Amino acid sequence: MSDVYLVYIKTYSKNNECFVGEENGKIKSVAMIARPHSPDINLLDYFRSGAFKLLKKISLLPKLLKFLDVLEEGHKPCNGIKEHSWMLEFLAVDKFCKGQQLGTKMLNECVIPYIMNQSCGTKPVTFITFTNTEINSRFYLKNGFTEFDYTTIQRNGKEIGNWSFRMTINPA
Repeated sequence: MSDVYLVYIKTYSKNNECFVGEENGKIKSVAMIARPHSPDINLLDYFRSGAFKLLKKISLLPKLLKFLDVLEEGHKPCNGIKEHSWMLEFLAVDKFCKGQQLGTKMLNECVIPYIMNQSCGTKPVTFITFTNTEINSRFYLKNGFTEFDYTTIQRNGKEIGNWSFRMTINPA
C-alpha cells in the first residue's frame, strides 16, 4: 500500500498546494490543499504519477482501484461545495511523532494562514475535508471544523465511516 500512497501523493502534489513540516532535516508532517475551482484529479493523472509502475506488481492494481474507489466515494459529500471551497486533501504526521500536536500546528500555523492570505475580498471562505477514521474525526472537531455529513461506505462486507467537515475562514 505504500506504493499506492506514493502515487496518490505524487498526483496531488502536482496539482495542489503542498506544505511540509520538518525538524532537523526530517519530514514530520505533510498537508496538501486544493484551491477553489481547481480541476479534479482523474485516472490519467494517477498514471502520469507512476501508476503504470504499479501494473508490474499485478497484486497492487486491485488495491489501487479499491483505494481510488473509496477515495472517490469519500469525496461525494464535499463535491457539492468543493468548487467554491479550499479542500484539505491530505494531512499526515510521521507515526513516530503522533501526539506532539504537529497536525494542529500544520493547520494553524501553515495551512489556515496560507488560505487567509490567498483569499480575495472580504468574504469568508470555506475550508473542507473528509476522513474515514474516528480518531481523525475527533482531530478535526478539536481543531475548529464542524461535521456536516456522515455516511458509511460499504466494501467487501465491511462498513467504512466517512466524516465530512467544514470550517469558515476569514480573509487576512
